[in-house]
Order: sequence, then structure tokens, then C-alpha cells
Amino acid sequence: MSSVKQNPGLYKIVVTHYVVAAFCFLILSVMMLFSVNAFTGHYFHPQILAITHLAALGWGTMIILGASYQLIPVVLETELYSEKLAWVSFGFFLPGLLELVYSFWVFVPGIHMQCGAVLLMLAVILFTLNVYLTGRKKKQQTIQEDFIFSACLCLCFTVALGTALVFNFTISIFAQDHLHFLKLHAHLGLIGWFLLMLIGVSSKLVPMFLVSSYQKTGLLNASYYLIVIALLLFLADSYFFGLNFRTYVIFAIGAAGISCYFMFILKCLRSRLRKHIDLPMLSSFLSFILLKIAILTVPFIIYFHLKNSPATVRFSMIYGEFMLLGWITALILGQTFKTLPFIVWVKRYEHLTGKFKTPMPADLYANNLLKAQTISFIIFCLAFMPGCYFVTMPLLYIGVAALMVTAILYITNVFVVLFHKTITYGKL
Repeated sequence: MSSVKQNPGLYKIVVTHYVVAAFCFLILSVMMLFSVNAFTGHYFHPQILAITHLAALGWGTMIILGASYQLIPVVLETELYSEKLAWVSFGFFLPGLLELVYSFWVFVPGIHMQCGAVLLMLAVILFTLNVYLTGRKKKQQTIQEDFIFSACLCLCFTVALGTALVFNFTISIFAQDHLHFLKLHAHLGLIGWFLLMLIGVSSKLVPMFLVSSYQKTGLLNASYYLIVIALLLFLADSYFFGLNFRTYVIFAIGAAGISCYFMFILKCLRSRLRKHIDLPMLSSFLSFILLKIAILTVPFIIYFHLKNSPATVRFSMIYGEFMLLGWITALILGQTFKTLPFIVWVKRYEHLTGKFKTPMPADLYANNLLKAQTISFIIFCLAFMPGCYFVTMPLLYIGVAALMVTAILYITNVFVVLFHKTITYGKL
């Protein structure tokens, strides 16, 4: 994370993304409160579309973009190519997000929805260009670099297909049904963008945070190729034939790739030198459990789809919730308080290192708030996910209330870190 020292201006762009993402998370929970009934129906519902895109773009992608400007130079061991390019990308991304989410919420296809999609596409193209030019400085290629570049390309394809689908509402672009392309759009984002990016970055950071001695990359190589092959096979097979019995085989290939990643994390955990596992890392491990649960729902989706059963919609809804509101959200809730405190600590204390006794990065956030946040998030998972599957309104409301509490605690703790005042404990 030394790039903060080399480029102090990077701090502002990184922090801006964290803050905006935190507000998006809070707004997301409020939107869910006003649309609980929508979760009892089909996922192709205006309010569900708005919430899904705010979760995927405003919450998940926004914070990954911001963290990437800090973490990708660490993973690739080089400096970020352009801070200005990052600001321009953000300048396109935020208004594009607002226009798109609002247009979905009121569901008025047209110029505003289309402008929002185009702005988002420009933003992710500039982000990908920045990452590519950053990685080009590096002489030796690593498996993390493969994960990250592939994820960025998938993000571009995801947004490009999404933009085409937005225009398809008013201009006939695709001959097939809109929902036919929606599953391609969703999996390009969930697997191609989120999964590849989060594996690529976490495979570098988790060993670092655990102080693990495990350095082998064989499992990561296997994970990368299996996931990419499964994704490409799924996109091609689903486009031409839809879900079929071959989808089970494709799923098995992808699941094997994810299993290789889990095995890598397990080996890092077993070989760690730091025996104590703090709360942010425990939240990250909770996210892996939620990812496993999401994966286990996929065979049921395929089975019920082949049977033309209405249960397909329920399991598809649960799958999306476990991926976006479960796995991705839990990982962000944990890793924010591993990455953001360090970023702030470098700004506040690096110049004092070796001169004064200073707090540790973990001292910058409020641990009690983090404990309460973790508990409220677990309550959300235990209430909302079953409530959605069984269509039980009291559980849905309890879950949404718990998520709102989680969002309030999260954003409060983010500001606790950001407004930390420099203190010292005397000279060394």
C-alpha cells in the first residue's frame, strides 16, 4: 500500500469512493424498506431492478473501484497510471448511476435511462484503461494480474450488454426475449466481474493480513482457468440453447474453480503466523460461507428450470441475494476496516514512524460498532433470506430493518476512521 506515500493525491479519490459507496448502501437499505412486497414476486420488477443495480454498481462496484486505485498498485507492485483518469471515471460513474437507478425505480425507459447507461459504460472503460496502463508498467506477470484484467474486461462487457438491453426497451436490438440476455448480463457481472476481481485482490491481501507463509500459486492458476472456461462455456451454451443438462457440467467446472480458491484460502489460514483472527477477517470468512450457499442453489435453479417449475424464480431470487447482499456485502463490510484504516493511518502517521509511538491501523475504527454491525448483518441474513424464499413478510421486514441498522453502523464507523485525529504516545 505504499502508493499512498508516493502519491498523496490518491487518498482523496479512494476516500471519495468509500464515502459514496457507504451512502449508496444506506440508500439501498431504505429502498428495500419501501419495496419489501417486490421481493415476493418476480425478479424482473422495476423496484428489484433499481435495487439490484444500486447494490451491484453503487455499493459493490463503487467501493471496488475506489479500493482498486489503492490496492491494484499493491497487487501489481507498481504506481497507479493516472489519478486524473480516476477522477474523470468517477465523474461519469456517479451521475450515470443516479440516472439509471432512478429510471429503473420509476421505470421510464428512454433518454435518461440510456444516458445513465452510456455514462456508466464510459466510466468503466476509463477505469479498465487505467488498470491496463498501470499493469503495463510491470515486467513480470502474475496470476493476480490475470484475474484483475479479466475482471475488468468482463465489467466492460457487462455494462456494454446492459447498455444494449436499456436501448432494447425502446429500439428493437435483440430478436430474443429480454430475459434471455438478462441471465448473461447477470453472470458476466457476478462471475466475470465480482468473482474474478475479488479472488484476484483477496489472493494477495488475505495472505498479507494473515501473515501467511503459503506462497504457491498452483491452486490460483487452476481456479482462474476453471472459472474462466466455465463462464465462457455458460455464455455460449446459454446464448444458443438456454439452460440444459450441459449446464450441470459447466456448473461443476466453475464450482471446481471456486473450490480451488477456497483451498488456497484454507492453506493460507493454516500456515498463518498471526494466530489471532480479528473481526474484519471473520466477516470476510463469513462471506465465503455465503458464497458457498449461493453456489449450492445453482443446481436447484437448473433443475426447476428444466422442469418449467415456478420455483425457478424463487431460487433465482435467493441466488442473487446471497451473491449481492450476502457474499459481496459481507466481504466489503469486513475488508473496509482492513483497508480504509490503513489508508488513513498512512496519511496521518507515516511521517511520524520511528519518531513517536502511534496507534495501529486497527485502533482507528470503533470495535464496538463493528461488533454490532456484524451481529445486525447476521440477523439480516437469518431473517431476510428465509423470508424471501418462504414469502414471510414479518421475516422480510425484520431482515430489512437489520440491514438498515447495519448500513447506519457501517457509515458511522467509516466516518469515525476518516475523522480520526492524529495522536501520539510520546517519543521513541
